[in-house]
Amino acid sequence: MPVTQYYPIGSITMPSSWIAFISGFIVTYLFIRLYFGKVHGERIGDLFFYIVIIWKVSVIVTDFSMVMKNPLSILYFHGGKFGWILGLVVAGLWMLRQVYKQKWKRIDKWTLLLALICWQAVYQIAMTLLNEGSLVVKSATILLFVAVFMLSWWCQQKKVNTVSELAGVLLAAHFLVSAIQGNLLNTAFITTICIGLLMWGVEKSSAQPISGKEEVK
Repeated sequence: MPVTQYYPIGSITMPSSWIAFISGFIVTYLFIRLYFGKVHGERIGDLFFYIVIIWKVSVIVTDFSMVMKNPLSILYFHGGKFGWILGLVVAGLWMLRQVYKQKWKRIDKWTLLLALICWQAVYQIAMTLLNEGSLVVKSATILLFVAVFMLSWWCQQKKVNTVSELAGVLLAAHFLVSAIQGNLLNTAFITTICIGLLMWGVEKSSAQPISGKEEVK
């Protein structure tokens, strides 16, 4: 959904995308922490932390002259779309290193997938609620992302399919949503592409088989 609304929070006026972004992080962390435990919650928290830090610090690359003139500007600005993608790539590579070192089991992979899908779902739902737009587009966005999350949760519980397959479902659903919204190359969809690539890499890097029905953890 495009940003159409801005909201005052204290002395700061925030775009709806920032509120949706923060909401996605908070809800996802609490969901993983409550359902899967402290270890998995901290892992997801670290992933989000690295993404945000690199996104913020990347302003040094995208607007070096401004940062040199006013170093404190790094606190208020970020690296835009380039910085966000850079954050996703670096954090993804860090995560793949953890997968390889720790020999992730099934539950580790599924926890990461559910966290990333939850994050996208909450972000998309929040954006539909906070911004103006067609009721049809809003309804389709909410239904598709809720359906993908529920399907992923069911697959995790029933121990069927693989994380890369469900990441493919997420990618297909998000492509459809972006087409309905009329903006295929938006940052959120690029993020989902990165999620798909990350989960494919996690599947390849882990020691678990990638058959249609996975073994119990």
